Amino acid sequence: MDNEYQWFNIEQIGVEGRGWSDRESLYDRLPLHAKEKICSFNESLWGLSHSSTGMCITFWTDSTEIRIRRDFAYPQLNEYNFNSCAFSGFDLYGETSAGTWRWIGTTPHKFSEASEYPLAVNMMPGYRKYRIYLPLRNQLLKAEIGLLKGSRFKAEQPRPLKESIVFYGTSIVHGAYVTHAGLSHPSRLGRALNRPVINLGFSGMAKMETAMAEILGELDCSLYVIDALPNMNPELVRKNAKLFLQTLREARPETPILLVEEPNRTNDWVYPELRKHTQKNRTELRKVYRQLQAEGMKNLFYLRGVGLTGTDGENSIDGTHPCDGGVERIYRKQLPVLRQILNKN
Repeated sequence: MDNEYQWFNIEQIGVEGRGWSDRESLYDRLPLHAKEKICSFNESLWGLSHSSTGMCITFWTDSTEIRIRRDFAYPQLNEYNFNSCAFSGFDLYGETSAGTWRWIGTTPHKFSEASEYPLAVNMMPGYRKYRIYLPLRNQLLKAEIGLLKGSRFKAEQPRPLKESIVFYGTSIVHGAYVTHAGLSHPSRLGRALNRPVINLGFSGMAKMETAMAEILGELDCSLYVIDALPNMNPELVRKNAKLFLQTLREARPETPILLVEEPNRTNDWVYPELRKHTQKNRTELRKVYRQLQAEGMKNLFYLRGVGLTGTDGENSIDGTHPCDGGVERIYRKQLPVLRQILNKN
């Protein structure tokens, strides 16, 4: 079969969505120089940083077939809140003649245990731009794309870090429950805004620690989206949020910061304690926001959580994590806000 294809290591193409150059593993999302600092307060967070969440490669080809072969660190291909297409899958998009991105294919379930598989076969001929999103959760060690021999190929280099939107948040940002990797709302927003994205969503581990603000502050980006509230409680918000934001602002005096509230739990109409918890979290975060505004912090923005994933409750399978329909609603709520902020700066 190798006689039919030419193979390209994705490192040679150029991986977008990595904020730092020093890494313990090729597709780590946090820098090696911060390992000791991170492990001092949350060793599990360092483990989650090995996921290639949000990373992608972009290239041009006229090949009518695109294949993947890869090596993962672990045999586990999914977990309870990530199916195999998102947890371990590669996700292929193509750019249309109108300049929009359209989905083409993802790792098929029937090939999920194979180390090599097709992403697209017998496509309509044409020289076009493609983007492949890397797996949301599995630790990737190596990956190559295979194109038909004789086809044209041109790598497109990652866009500058300065243009990136940095998302810091919970498993919702990480992409839990979406059906394929490119469908997480940070990646969708990146495509719509034509911006590179750095996805620092960490399932269950986003708690606005000061050390994380110091690490995030190393990134010279265009916008920070801070979406950690679902992993926190009122006490943690009071303890961490203000100092986190002050630390981040000290490191990046001009970079806009958007605070995002957590959405309502979809089943809180029968669980009033869940509704109370959400409201208490929101109340504490709003207090922090108003205090910082009163103290003169500029370029700080706020997005309320009411209706963020809709109001009909038809958007989650566990009450917390949005399914694809819920992600669509988050995307539609955040897109105009992010666009307005970026246009002002």
